Amino acid sequence: MPRKLAIFIIWLVGFGIGFGSYLLFPSITNWFQTNMPHFLDASIIGALIAGIIGSIISTITIMTWANRNN
Repeated sequence: MPRKLAIFIIWLVGFGIGFGSYLLFPSITNWFQTNMPHFLDASIIGALIAGIIGSIISTITIMTWANRNN
């Protein structure tokens, strides 16, 4: 598989997981909204959660892919 295609697929998986987690876990957003300062609204908190989860998953996936044995 070409390297650019593999990186794109890994990015797409990370994005999908982040997007899905934002939709599936609104209670996390509510918890952050009550415990964080009020200048952060729900959309900012949701974007932060999606970004964090997506980046964690994609980083773990890339590290696993890069360190696999052929």
